[in-house]
Amino acid sequence: MTLPTFLGIGVARGGTTWLHSLLASHPDIYMPTQRKEIRFFDEYYDYGIDWYKSFFPPSELAVNYRAIGEFSPQYYRCEECPSRILTSLPNAKLIVSLRHPVDRAYSHYGFYVQRRNFAGSFDDFLTDQPQVLEQGYYHKYLKRYLQLFERERILVMVFEWTVTDVLDTKRSLAEFLNVDMDKFPSSAGGGKVNASKVPKGRFFYNIAAKMARQLRRWRLDGLVDSVKHLGVERGLHLGKSLPPLNEEKKEKLSQLYQDDINRLETTLNIDLGCWKN
Repeated sequence: MTLPTFLGIGVARGGTTWLHSLLASHPDIYMPTQRKEIRFFDEYYDYGIDWYKSFFPPSELAVNYRAIGEFSPQYYRCEECPSRILTSLPNAKLIVSLRHPVDRAYSHYGFYVQRRNFAGSFDDFLTDQPQVLEQGYYHKYLKRYLQLFERERILVMVFEWTVTDVLDTKRSLAEFLNVDMDKFPSSAGGGKVNASKVPKGRFFYNIAAKMARQLRRWRLDGLVDSVKHLGVERGLHLGKSLPPLNEEKKEKLSQLYQDDINRLETTLNIDLGCWKN
C-alpha cells in the first residue's frame, strides 16, 4: 500500500469539495473514492497507519499516478495535526483553500441548516456556535503549519479567485503537484459544488445525515455510498437556496478580521484585496 503525496488541510466551507472534484478529474491524480474526508490525522489517528493506507492504491497501482492525495478540512484547526502529518508524511505537500471569513461562516450556517436541521437565524447560529467565527482567524491556525513546513510546500488558494479563474486554478494545481495541466478535462471546475440549500424534508434529511455519519464511524462507507447512488439523499436535499448574507452584517463582522487578514497577507505573501473591498 502507499501513502499520499499531498493533503488538502482546509478550510471547511472554503471550496474544498469543489477542489476535491477538480483534482479527482485529472487522470494522473488519485483521490479516494471510498471516503472523501478521511480525517485520519485528527479523528482516526488511533486506528493506525495501515488503516489510513487502505484508502489509497497498492504500490503496483500507485505507479500510475503522479500525485496521490486527500482533503480533510478539519486538519486546518487541529492542534496535533501539523506534527502528526510531518511525522507520517515528511515529504507531503499541503493545499489550503481560504475564503472570506464572514462568507465562510455564513456557509457554515447553511451547512447546519442543511445537515443539522438548524432552524434559527444567522445571528442565532453565531450565538449557539461562537467557534464558527473563531475559525476565520486563519493566521492563528496556519502559523502552526508554517512553523513545521517550508512555505513552498504549502499552496494557498483564495476561494474567490479559485472559482472565478478556473484555468489559472488548474495551472496552479498542476505546477504544484507536477502534473500536466492539459490533462484536466475542459469541463472540470464548471458549476457550483456543495452549495448550501434548505432541504424540503429537513427533519428526514437531518436523520439521514446523522445515520450516514454514524455508519462511517462504523466503517460502513460502502453502505452510505450505495444509498447515495440510489438518489435517496438527492431526493431529500432538493430545496431552495440559502438567501444571501445581509451586506451590513457582513461589513460589521468583517471588522473582526482586519488585523488577521493583514498578518496573513504579510506572512503568506499573497494579495487578499478581494476580501478588503
